[in-house]
Amino acid sequence: MKNKRLSLNMFTHSDHFIFIIAVVISVSIWIYMSMGSTNDTNVTVTNIPVQIELSEDAKNNGLQVFSGGDQRASVTISGNRAILGAISSSDITLTATANIIESAGEYELSVNATKSNPASSFNIISNPTPNKVKVIVDYLRESTFQIQENIIYKVADGYYASPSLAVNSVAISGPQTEISKIAKVSAVADVNETLKSPTNVNCELILYDNNGEIIDPAHLNMDITSIQAAISVLPEKTVTVVPVFANNPSGFTVDKSMITIEPDTIKLAGPSDILNKTTTVNLESLDFRTLKNSKATFDLGIDIPVDCKNISNTTTAKVTIDFSGLESKTFTVDKINVKGLSSDYKASVTQNNISVTVIGTEDELEKLSEGSIVGVIDVSENKGTIGSVQMPVSFSINNKNCWIYGSYKANITISKS
Repeated sequence: MKNKRLSLNMFTHSDHFIFIIAVVISVSIWIYMSMGSTNDTNVTVTNIPVQIELSEDAKNNGLQVFSGGDQRASVTISGNRAILGAISSSDITLTATANIIESAGEYELSVNATKSNPASSFNIISNPTPNKVKVIVDYLRESTFQIQENIIYKVADGYYASPSLAVNSVAISGPQTEISKIAKVSAVADVNETLKSPTNVNCELILYDNNGEIIDPAHLNMDITSIQAAISVLPEKTVTVVPVFANNPSGFTVDKSMITIEPDTIKLAGPSDILNKTTTVNLESLDFRTLKNSKATFDLGIDIPVDCKNISNTTTAKVTIDFSGLESKTFTVDKINVKGLSSDYKASVTQNNISVTVIGTEDELEKLSEGSIVGVIDVSENKGTIGSVQMPVSFSINNKNCWIYGSYKANITISKS
């Protein structure tokens, strides 16, 4: 008996015994795991993308999904524990079919779940969560909008600022419904400092509707969303507006009682070296031949020096000439000369005389005689014309205080010498 106990004790401590025990334990674990893996279990698969499917008719009509196409949902599946451990979101297809959509609008669609591979060994046992998605369907539209400047800034006294946008338009595409809401696009920025010199700012592009409300561009594609603006800052100066006359008699002075100019001053902004030598700006020339002994008003353009800006918001001045205190008198001019004629040609005035109207003071008109006025036809611009033609006549008058009112023509015959 003692020997048997000794042999058993040696066996339990031998390598063979340990090996047998390890094999038994391993087989037991394998059997347990095999039996356990035959049990079905449930697993929830999350973050599965929802596919939005428009009908072919809708696509052919130009409809597109502009919102809701990036939604995700989850489903619960059941099956063998070992198989479910390898399942991913790509093994399940979630579809929101939009066969009912025939026009633009916002729709709520039901989400359906199917196995990506119908032969897969698992079952879908729940509806997707969420089981409905909202989508916006519309026609694609692209439009170009002019960008309006909306920069808030403050300029130091005696200076003028003028913003200039680097880009003047923006192309925007997206749902037709959203594009049609856009009333204007503004480049918006706020400059905190008081400006005395030029500066550049970055402007955000903001969309507005007809009510001035900001439009959310979430569903829109803009080729640019911000632009640079250069703010020019120049010194400013007030200058006097002065008239300029053509064909005026050298001895006649238009005094202040005869003329009014509105406005008689404007503000200029420009480089300092130009403003320092500028005290006046000229009006568009006023021809004395259009002025008679009456009161008349003209709108004349203002001539601005190069590199300067007129910041008075007016490009013309209203000039009123009052010559109603003067007189007019008609004279018959029978002396008409021709000048500028090439030696290859000769000319004869076929019109014996011209009646002209002379404007001046009563005293000055009394000094004139018909011989005091000479008509002149300048044919230097004649390009080889031969025959009888009618050409403009200018006049010289030996009284420096009077002028001829109106325009005149005379008949002349040109022939080769």
